[in-house]
Amino acid sequence: MYKFTISPRNTEKIFGKLSSKFDIFDVNKSEENVIFFCHNKDRKKIQKTLKFYGLSDFKCQPVRSSSVLSRFTSLGILLGIAFSAILWIISSFFITDVVIMGDIDFTEQKVYEVLSSNNIHEFTPKSKIDVEALENQIQNIPYISYVSIVFRGNALIINIREQLTNTEIVDSGSFAPIVSIYDCMITQIKLIQGTLAVKTGDIVRVGDVLVYPYATDSKGNTRSVQPLADIVADVYITTVLTVYDQRIEREYTGNVIKNYEITFMGLPLFSTNNEITFSNYETEEYTNYISTAILPIKITYHNYYEYNNVTIDANFSENLQFYIDKTRQTALLNVKDYDIIKNESHVIRDYDGYHVVEYSLTVNKKIA
Repeated sequence: MYKFTISPRNTEKIFGKLSSKFDIFDVNKSEENVIFFCHNKDRKKIQKTLKFYGLSDFKCQPVRSSSVLSRFTSLGILLGIAFSAILWIISSFFITDVVIMGDIDFTEQKVYEVLSSNNIHEFTPKSKIDVEALENQIQNIPYISYVSIVFRGNALIINIREQLTNTEIVDSGSFAPIVSIYDCMITQIKLIQGTLAVKTGDIVRVGDVLVYPYATDSKGNTRSVQPLADIVADVYITTVLTVYDQRIEREYTGNVIKNYEITFMGLPLFSTNNEITFSNYETEEYTNYISTAILPIKITYHNYYEYNNVTIDANFSENLQFYIDKTRQTALLNVKDYDIIKNESHVIRDYDGYHVVEYSLTVNKKIA
């Protein structure tokens, strides 16, 4: 572990960079200096970062802890790992999870009933489970066409395939209609096959049918066909941006408090409990397994990042063109290279405490 001492001038931006890239902790700020600590693996990179931002007058000192608490902490971790190894040896003879996979729309509850009747649950000894006999019992459940059971680590994996019901057989002769995914006005139609539901000049809403999936011959006979057509329309695209006169943003200080806990099969082995002294903080939690699925030891990290709430003025009148351009760019995300923009317009609406920018595009594009 290393201790850094740097000048307190203009360090907010640098601390944001450091805290996002490196594991820094125990940050202490004063009028004279700023002190923080890091692990050995990050020392050289932090030194380069500080020099890159013009802070060359820093001090970096190695810190070696010989306190009784530190020794007991290390001893606790070693004892925890040893205890975990013993538990792993014991647990390897038991199942810790039952997983049912595959098609289980109708039969999942029946499978659990078979498992219960055989007294199979978490922490059942593997030696007590007759896989072949269990497969035969599950295979006799109605609607099951295939079953396979295997041990994977400490898990009992049951893979099932159900028989197809009549409702799952697809009628290859039926087709879906073509429907509109836009609010638009039809400008051009070229029918290939099917029956048109619209004509040039029609106003169409999202979900309206454009082409039905059938055709009628000269004798009046109707048959199902795959609907095909080239349809072009004027599509109306509108995006809205709301801008508040003032908004609250988070400004991170670079201070972080970290805790973690090590567990085995849900049983706590070791943990830290550093006090959270921040008034405002954001919590990050994630879990890593420090072993394989056969040895389910995991470590859960709890990080607490300090921030201050800062009020930002929008200055809407001064930055009006910026907000108009931003809204336009959002609208253009819906325009493809081959689309034709026929019209653009925007509207500004002012309210008490906020403003609304509405940008509209009329785009001629192929919709089917």
